[in-house]
Amino acid sequence: MTLAALGTLACQGGPATWVAVHRLHHAKSDRTGDPHGAQHGFWWSHIGWMLTRPPHKMDPKMKERLAPDILRDPWLRLLDSYQLVWAGLSVLLLYGLGGWSWLLWAGCVRLVLTYHATWLVNSAAHLYGYRSHPTNDRSTNCWWVALLTFGEGWHNNHHAFPTSARHGLGPGEFDVSYWILRVWQRLGWASDLKHPRRAPRETLAAVC
Repeated sequence: MTLAALGTLACQGGPATWVAVHRLHHAKSDRTGDPHGAQHGFWWSHIGWMLTRPPHKMDPKMKERLAPDILRDPWLRLLDSYQLVWAGLSVLLLYGLGGWSWLLWAGCVRLVLTYHATWLVNSAAHLYGYRSHPTNDRSTNCWWVALLTFGEGWHNNHHAFPTSARHGLGPGEFDVSYWILRVWQRLGWASDLKHPRRAPRETLAAVC
């Protein structure tokens, strides 16, 4: 519950919204219907798609269709419905605790860095890097995106094994997010971590 609330403060949509868009991306990856398909270029997949109102953003049934499991949870549904309220309260809290400096660094700068790190997974990790698995999209393993996002840049691995908690599968593919999940599992904060059912293949092709 706490982690979901903190994640909502990244201001990238509520839990159901984020899950629905992510699932749509996997279903239509780099094809017609992908909300941030890399086939339209770096700018579109990085930020351009956020500046428009494509059909899926206008569809009020999208979350019900693609994230019904998330909406069934009362707490996650509440977070999704009032994400802007939580963000507004966090702004007031930061200003109350530390004034403008806290609001600038823990608010504005934090959000900008988080946005671009996340968007690089959509853009750079579909255009630059190497491919270990022959997925039906342009996903790549991009080391510098993985460095910025604690392992999310091993994106070709993620598309090959989308339910796996572990993204870094090959030698040198450090996955800090997975290490954190393993610690949480030992503490009882996480459970049922899934892993790939087969060993990763050797690198098949390099994009750059």
